[in-house]
Amino acid sequence: MKMRETGLALGGGAARGWAHIGVIRALRENNIRITHIAGTSIGAFVGAFAATGRLDDLEREILAFDWKQGLGYFASVPSRTGMLNGRRITDFLGEHLGSINLTETRIPLRTVATDLRNGNEVVLHDCGLIKAVRASIAVPGIFTPVEHNGRLLVDGGLVNPVPVNIVRQMGARHVVAVDLNRVSDDPNTPILKSEDPNVLEIIGASANIIEAGLTRSRLAVDPPDVLVRPRLEHISFLEFNRGQEALQVGYAAAMRALADQAG
Repeated sequence: MKMRETGLALGGGAARGWAHIGVIRALRENNIRITHIAGTSIGAFVGAFAATGRLDDLEREILAFDWKQGLGYFASVPSRTGMLNGRRITDFLGEHLGSINLTETRIPLRTVATDLRNGNEVVLHDCGLIKAVRASIAVPGIFTPVEHNGRLLVDGGLVNPVPVNIVRQMGARHVVAVDLNRVSDDPNTPILKSEDPNVLEIIGASANIIEAGLTRSRLAVDPPDVLVRPRLEHISFLEFNRGQEALQVGYAAAMRALADQAG
């Protein structure tokens, strides 16, 4: 392969985002050095660990993750602007990543958020790392928005689910993009898994539908050099306890995509 250095665009997809870890493992096994990372939502979350050299810590945590822990992270007192204030996730990030700035990561990192007041895409590049991740994962209605420089920031998946253009703007010569929101080619495959869904499942399925369509449009205009699309339709928005499975699917999908590119 000619592509021995690459930028990485990590897309949103909630619990499916653990597949990003498998993709990064595949790149490393192929001796591909990651030079830049841009992430949206869960892509920003995983990207922060990769950019700081702490991906092994995250992998250990998610492989030990069970449904009871998941419920703990989604237990919070609702506020006027969201069901969750994100404090437990913020504490988790602080415990593993510390209080560094985005400018201090080993690999240059950008996270994508949406300004809820005007709908503009906001690329965070010079603020606290935890704030940058927290803003990017703030799914409207679930997590409270993040105030930053007069903006009210929410999930970047509303405007840029797979930020290929951001990685290119950062200076990456080649780009590998990971799309987690692929909708099955089989029309009989349900997006909403539960027959009696709760509000979180409804929000997650709705986000999947919207982001899948937006991703197709964005990638048609700005395609990456390698597109990794793990088959993750069977893992729902909230199944964070299926980390091992998602990681393996991501790894296998990346190995196939790299082999196709090399061939």
